[in-house]
Amino acid sequence: MPSRMTSPKADIRTINIDALKEGMFVVSITSQTGKTSIAQSGRITQSKQVTVLKNKGVKVVNVDWSRSVFAEQDSEQKSTEISSSSSKPKKRSGESEKQAAKKLFNEAKSLQTKYFKQLQQGEPIDIEPMEKAAEGLIDSLENQSNAMLCLAKIRAKDKYLMEHSLNVGMLLAYFGRSLGMNRTKQKQLLMGGMLHDIGKINTPDEILHKPGRLTDDEFVIMREHVVHSHNILKEQEGISKIMLEIASNHHERLDGLGYPNQLKGDELSAYTRMANIVDCYDALTADRVYKSGMPPTAAFRILLSGVGTQFDKALVEKFIRCMGVYPVGTLVKLKSGKLGVVVERNELKPLQPVIKQVFNTLTNTHTEVKLVDLSKYAHEEIESAVSARDYGISLDRYLSE
Repeated sequence: MPSRMTSPKADIRTINIDALKEGMFVVSITSQTGKTSIAQSGRITQSKQVTVLKNKGVKVVNVDWSRSVFAEQDSEQKSTEISSSSSKPKKRSGESEKQAAKKLFNEAKSLQTKYFKQLQQGEPIDIEPMEKAAEGLIDSLENQSNAMLCLAKIRAKDKYLMEHSLNVGMLLAYFGRSLGMNRTKQKQLLMGGMLHDIGKINTPDEILHKPGRLTDDEFVIMREHVVHSHNILKEQEGISKIMLEIASNHHERLDGLGYPNQLKGDELSAYTRMANIVDCYDALTADRVYKSGMPPTAAFRILLSGVGTQFDKALVEKFIRCMGVYPVGTLVKLKSGKLGVVVERNELKPLQPVIKQVFNTLTNTHTEVKLVDLSKYAHEEIESAVSARDYGISLDRYLSE
């Protein structure tokens, strides 16, 4: 186990304003209609404070559960009120929650593989198991978001299609929650992401896995996967409008130059615009057999370069804010020459996340793994995000611990 160099970790949870109660410690506003800002974080001590925030247009806030104080006899009830789900799992320790998150993640991957095989053989799928898996994943994204985002960064280069689809689903749900979308919408976003590329089961393997640039003719065939996805999913029971829309439109663009239907502007819903962003981001940051993924910060620059033509400007900015300046799983270089993997975001100080220190570039050696909360060490600052490939580092071992 890595040694810990910090005080107890914050337990940041995103909740709707209607769930905000006395005793909760608010750290930031994530969704609002006005321009209210919190000068400093603090605990809600009176119900009228919640009323003031509501009147100022606040919709969603981040609460530090570890610093919130409830009457002991009410703590279980308060925890239940946070969720729109009627059956929340019992509170687990941090370590057991991580193990539960890992189990859920692996079960979702297995389920997705099963669906792809069934559809490839022309068999219908039962959507109910996916709905249950989505419920569990959303719970974990709420209670163990850092652990889930770490798991999403662990990729097998030869399983890109399956893992890309699951990650797009999880990131869409995570993004939707940050925008204040309710649990039902989050679940549909997650399931839509998991199935958005299902049409690629009809794409020839030599094109799907080609280690290089596609020819014009091959690209025409590749683009057909969107139509295949639409045709496959519209015949399945339990596929919602949002899920079908994500699969059908995730390659459309604001300027009308996307495919397959050249939709543009107002013809693209918020869900489609979100899927465009998340699908591109995950594709850019994923390792594949023939190339390494780019650092998240580089992917953010590409997203920003496409605002107004390919992507919705406001949503790109909100996605970057949702993921953080240095998203979980980013390898960063400190000014001291040390390298660390971001394992936990800092909502209040986004430039000072918690990292696992793993490498020293001055001596070109791996170091003892240490958890370092950069907000506690003034002399340690991030210089830049770097590529693990440049230092011969495999991030998977550090992200899975």
